[in-house]
Parts: sequence; C-alpha cells; structure tokens
Amino acid sequence: MMTPALEDLRISTLEIERLSGLEISDHILDGFLLGTYRLPLHAPGRLLVVITTEPLVLGLLLIFATPFALGLARGSASDLTVLVWIGAIALGLWIIRQVRMWLKARHLRSLMRLLDEVDHYHQVLQAVDLFEQLGGAEQTQSTIVEALNKARESLISGLMTEKILRQNRGLLSRRQALLDNIEQNLMTLQSIELQHQAQNYSDILNQAVDISIRVQDEVTQLSHQNSNG
Repeated sequence: MMTPALEDLRISTLEIERLSGLEISDHILDGFLLGTYRLPLHAPGRLLVVITTEPLVLGLLLIFATPFALGLARGSASDLTVLVWIGAIALGLWIIRQVRMWLKARHLRSLMRLLDEVDHYHQVLQAVDLFEQLGGAEQTQSTIVEALNKARESLISGLMTEKILRQNRGLLSRRQALLDNIEQNLMTLQSIELQHQAQNYSDILNQAVDISIRVQDEVTQLSHQNSNG
C-alpha cells in the first residue's frame, strides 16, 4: 500500500470522469453502448476486450433484429428469408455501430493520449513507492512530492483543456489560463530537475518532466487545431 503522501497524488477514476465529462475505464470511453474502445488496441487487455465484446454485441443485435425481420418477412413461407432479414438487419446495425465508434475514437484521440499519460504518471508513483520500500529514499518526500504534484497539476489542466476545447470552443480565456498553468508547471519541474540531477530520484524527475512536456505538446496541438477549425 502506498504512503499517504503518494496516495494523495493519485488521480482517481471519478476525478478523471469529472474532468473529462465522460465515463472512463481502462478499455472503453463513454460507456458500453454509446462509447468507443480506447486506443491503441494492442495495449494489454484491450484487444481481448474487443474480441470478447463484439460477438456479444452482435448476438444482442440479432435478438433485437428478430421482431423486425419477422415483420418484414411476413407472408413468406421460407425460414431462410427470415434468417436473411435477421442477419441483414443485425449486420447493418453492427456496421453503423463500428463507423460511429471510429468517428468517436477520432474525436477523443487527444483525450486517449492524455489518459495514457495519466497511466504513465501512476506507474511513476508506483516506482517511487517501490523505491521507498526498498530503502532508497533518504531525502525523498519534499522534493519528489513537489515534482509529482506539478506533473499531476499539468495532467489535470490538460484534461480540463481537452474538455473545454471539445465542448465549449468559446471559452478562450479559461483555455489560455490552463495552458499557462501547464507551462508554469513545466518550468517549475525543469528547475527542480536541474537542482537534483545527481540525486537518486533524477530518473523519476526526468519522467515527471517528460509527462508534462507531452501534456503541453498535446493540448497545444489540440488548441491550434480548434483555433484553425
């Protein structure tokens, strides 16, 4: 179990959902029925979810299509005709669902990348916790907690910015304030990194800086896309 200081730095699923305005899981965004799969699909567990979920969805669509097919095939004495109608309706709905999921995945691509950074951030927290358990933390908490907290603030600002740009393009002042916050956090992190390059946590600090840089790059790119759109 993590120390309280590190546990407080975690970004809970409920907080991510509040910041993004979407239902979030490791494999699906925005719910089972109306959502889309998180990309990339080759990430551990995600492809397995797709392989097990899609036959279930197709089965439900076949059940849903049956009464409509019976109505369309009314008067036909052929069971084959009914089966063809059931299959055609279910397949058509399944294709529509795939296209909708693909379009939604494109719309949420930036959010998916930010969520991957959140996952990376949590892995860094676990690495710090393990390092402490192994007795490698002598000077630790104040410096590393400050650095991780800045990375956390950057991630939260990134998630909030993505939501604003996705839902409310007109909130330019709020967007700029969040971008400035991310930039300030990055400058603080880089300052901490320079001061502690020779200490045990240099690699952790490098990773915290890298997370903030990628968050800044992602929201800057997303902001430019929306400004030009």
